[in-house]
Order: sequence, then structure tokens, then C-alpha cells
Amino acid sequence: MRIQTLREQGFGAKAIVSAYEHKQWKLCTVKSICRRIDKSGSANERKVGSGRPKIARSAENIAKVQELICSQDDQPGTSKSTRQVAQHIGISARSVRRIAKCDLGLSAFKRKPVQVITEATRLKRLARSKSLLRRLTSQKLKRVFFTDEKIFYLNPPVNNQNNRVWSSGKKRKVSAARLLVQRAKFSPHVMVSAGVCYNGKGRLHFVHDKAKINSNYYVNTLLPKLIEDCQNLMNSDFTFQQDGAPAHTSRQTQEWLGENCPELIKKDEWPPNSPDINPLDFHVWGQCLISTKSTIQSQQRKKNSRQCWRKSGMTCLRDPYRTQFSQLGSD
Repeated sequence: MRIQTLREQGFGAKAIVSAYEHKQWKLCTVKSICRRIDKSGSANERKVGSGRPKIARSAENIAKVQELICSQDDQPGTSKSTRQVAQHIGISARSVRRIAKCDLGLSAFKRKPVQVITEATRLKRLARSKSLLRRLTSQKLKRVFFTDEKIFYLNPPVNNQNNRVWSSGKKRKVSAARLLVQRAKFSPHVMVSAGVCYNGKGRLHFVHDKAKINSNYYVNTLLPKLIEDCQNLMNSDFTFQQDGAPAHTSRQTQEWLGENCPELIKKDEWPPNSPDINPLDFHVWGQCLISTKSTIQSQQRKKNSRQCWRKSGMTCLRDPYRTQFSQLGSD
């Protein structure tokens, strides 16, 4: 128990020394501490500003860190990392982190990679989205058949942040088989094509191994199967949707769809770079990836993908469908 606590409980200096004889405290020292507690309310005699002076966390360095570590309002992405700031100022990276956290009250957030969208693309997205909102009422939207292709890699990427090996010895004593993660330069993969709508989902179509998705393959192999899925779900009353992939926007594909579809969202009508408004992109493919990510054999990956596709019920499709398009409709 601290001397200050004992003093606050009414103990005198002699009583404290007697209670803790094994400490071998001197009576004069305990009396001095008791007088300090009675006078200031604390046993600490450290004066304000005492101790080792701050060298790295000076006002000048704090101002430099604030200028370098934060992006300027009119120049996003101009901030430097803590190591770059430390090298520029001439202090340690640890001091930079302390200045940012303790002196400036900043918090660090991890950056997320996103696709580059130019101003022209933004304007085109906005114009086409408004046009689709005027064209697709809530009832017509339920007749849209959304299609997409997806590549599932047999060797999924490894997160190096949490891929660790625990060992009681030193690193050099751990076998290389445990430390090294082998990956092929060109990872084998399985490519699938499918379509969904408000009333259900089509079949899962696997692209042939080493097949190139060009206009001929898309028109002769995939499109007839996708149109058959549309007709099975909605008879002849549907609107066919596809993204802006080269095989989708070619003249051959557009002419074939014009002849075989009652209604089509043409290549110059769908907003570019907009996976966030396709249910397959923003929901279904992610669920399939989670269900099949531990599979490393091609045939087993296909089998698991089919099982996941069959198990995905209408609630799995309709919930994100309602949420996303109700938000778009309210913009």
C-alpha cells in the first residue's frame, strides 16, 4: 500500500514505519513525505517542466509533421508516410507517430485501392444513371435480367498481414517449408457466367478452359444459354443487361441481341464503371467466393460453385436488390 494512501487513512509516520519494517524506511524520510502530502495533497515532488526535455516533439517539429503528414485540401494524396516524414525532418518514425497521435490528435486510416474514374466518366455515369431511372420503373426493374462473368482463382490471394508462423525458437531454426508461401506466376482459375433477376436466377455457365471471351465465343456459346434462362424465368417479357466488356459491346453482339431480345440496355445506355448497381457484382459473386475460397482443385471448385449457386435462395437475391435500387430510386 502506498504511503500516500496510508497517510490519507490517518496513519502517522511512526505507524507507517512500524507497519512496514521489512521495507527499512527511515523515519525522517517518511515524515518528509507525510508533510508533503499534508501540504500539497500528493507525495510526488516533481516540479512542472522537470525531467528530460523534449527534443523531437518540439513546436517546430510538430508544425512540420502537421504540414507533411496531412493531405492539402486542394491536393489529395500529397501526404507522406511516417517514415518519409521522419527522414525529411530527421527524427525517428516513432516520434512522428507520437506527434501525430498525442500532439495533433490524429488517427490513421488504411487506404483502399479503387478504380480510377475521370471527370468525363463521372459525367457519363450521372447522365446514363438518370436516364435509366426515368426508363426503369419499379415494375420494369423487376423484369431486368442482370448478367456478368466472374473469375474464381484456384489459389486465392494471401493476406500477408495475418499470415504468421508461430515458433518457440528463432526464425532461422524454422523450416523453409513453413515460412515460404508458394504461388504460381499464372494462377489457374475458373470463369463462370450467369444472370439473375427479381424473380429468380439462371443457370451457372462455366467457360471452357483456355477459351478466349471474344464476340464469337460470347454470341455462339454463352448468349444462347443466357437468353434461354431469361425465357424460362420471364417468358418473352424481359430486359437484357450486360456491362461494357469488349465482347459485349461489339457490333456482332449488339446485332444478335437486337434480333433475339425483346428489350435491351444498349452499350451506350449502361453507366460505365458501375459494378455497384449490378446484384451479381455487389453481392452474389462475393457470397460464392466465400463459399468456395478453400477449394484448390478445378473440378471441386466447379462442384462447390454449383452447390453455392443452387443454395442461394430468393431472399439472398432480393434483399440486396431491394436495398440497392431503392437507394438509386431516391437519389
